[in-house]
Amino acid sequence: MLINDVLQEASVGWWNKALYILDKIFGFKSDGNSKLKRVKQVFDQKSGEHVIYLEYRVRAANQSPIQTPLIKNSKVKVDKNNKGSK
Repeated sequence: MLINDVLQEASVGWWNKALYILDKIFGFKSDGNSKLKRVKQVFDQKSGEHVIYLEYRVRAANQSPIQTPLIKNSKVKVDKNNKGSK
């Protein structure tokens, strides 16, 4: 398997294979809970290499988002000198 084949967005089958491999590497089940996308691609002038940033996301069956309490916008301070225009 060539890395260029894996990274071609038109070839969905290769992306699925890459997802399968990443799921196995990190110990997750390949049940459709994982996602892989190309975030950005740059060229490193110093080394002469292409650098491709990939994002791999997976949610295990027993995980859920952490709920945080909603805090009112405490960073905004009311201007006491502003009486408003009426």
